[in-house]
Amino acid sequence: MMNRAEEFVFHVCRETFLSLWSYANPIGKDGKELCDILVVCEPDIVIFSVKEIKLTESGDIETDWKRWNRQAIGKCANQVYGAERWLKTATYVIKSDGSAGSKLWADHERRIYRAVVALGSKDKVPMVYGDLGKGFVHVLDEISFGIILQELDTVSDFINYLSAKERFYMADKETPFLAGEENLLALYLHSGKKLPGNYDIVHIEGELWDSFTKKPEYLRKKEEDKISYLWDQVIEDIAKDVLKGNLEFSRSPDDGEAILRTMAREDRFSRRILGKSFAEFMLLSSQNKVRSRMLRSPSGIIYVLLALPHTIDRKYRRAELGVRCFIARGLNSDCKTIIGIATGQRKPGVGHSFDLYYLYLPKWKEKHQKRMEEIQKESGFFAKPVSTEFHEDEYPQK
Repeated sequence: MMNRAEEFVFHVCRETFLSLWSYANPIGKDGKELCDILVVCEPDIVIFSVKEIKLTESGDIETDWKRWNRQAIGKCANQVYGAERWLKTATYVIKSDGSAGSKLWADHERRIYRAVVALGSKDKVPMVYGDLGKGFVHVLDEISFGIILQELDTVSDFINYLSAKERFYMADKETPFLAGEENLLALYLHSGKKLPGNYDIVHIEGELWDSFTKKPEYLRKKEEDKISYLWDQVIEDIAKDVLKGNLEFSRSPDDGEAILRTMAREDRFSRRILGKSFAEFMLLSSQNKVRSRMLRSPSGIIYVLLALPHTIDRKYRRAELGVRCFIARGLNSDCKTIIGIATGQRKPGVGHSFDLYYLYLPKWKEKHQKRMEEIQKESGFFAKPVSTEFHEDEYPQK
């Protein structure tokens, strides 16, 4: 039977958006556990230490608080610092079973975030946070961390918040913090996903989170975000097919992970835009009004969508997808990465399959341009692309 800390680790690594990026109980020095959770999302690494310490209520509140912070947070922080030291020389993650995980990029290219999740405080203890000796440590309890995971439910949104919070606290400002972490999160979201930088003192207290989540624009955002989960569903469908080996690739099966990770890096607002565009494309393609479309995400990634009748052989569908991705790269000189997603036209009672194409071409040379123009002329693909622009507010005013 798992204890609460083990259950927490299992939940984060298997049942949240971090599952694609997380390793539970990876191995470090001398075959010992490195940390409880390691999140690896190039160039970002988040090191988690999780511990449950029951709060002693002896009647001496100050002593009880100090003891709990020392046992729950101090020991976890030391584990995180130790994991960070070991990772400096590591070239890949070692999974809990001893097998190799993700390769790690050069140490100077990494952005490290340190996090402690302390359980058992009963929401009664003012937690110590900040630079605990060897770098900033995020300290959270199960309540605040649960709210953050629910509200910032993509890896990009989550890491951007950690980064903003570190800059905020390390800017030598006075930050009296008399409320739960969720109130800091409310300030961050209310301020346009950043924390105030033009004040000497920022006083955070009260019911900021509750009042923020009752604002009409917040409620409208949640309503508008519903379509974004279509993008999540596409990622999930593709991931299942990758695991089952059912997916067809125009290049190498190794591209499957790169495609999934690229799609999963899109933040929630980008997914709203992509979800709307994908839904509209699938509707129009089922009515034979459109065959293919290029989508530019706010992240800068270009997605090429292709939907053909089920009667067309998939090898031809894959070939067309690859050609269209190459042309799309030429038509978007500022974009290095193109993701192609092909499927059959949606029909009632008919299943669907995906073909994927991953094109990463950092330098677009003259020979590429010449070949692209030849193919474009021969095939007619994206010969006269129509560009449509629209405006989307993350927090609609009405």
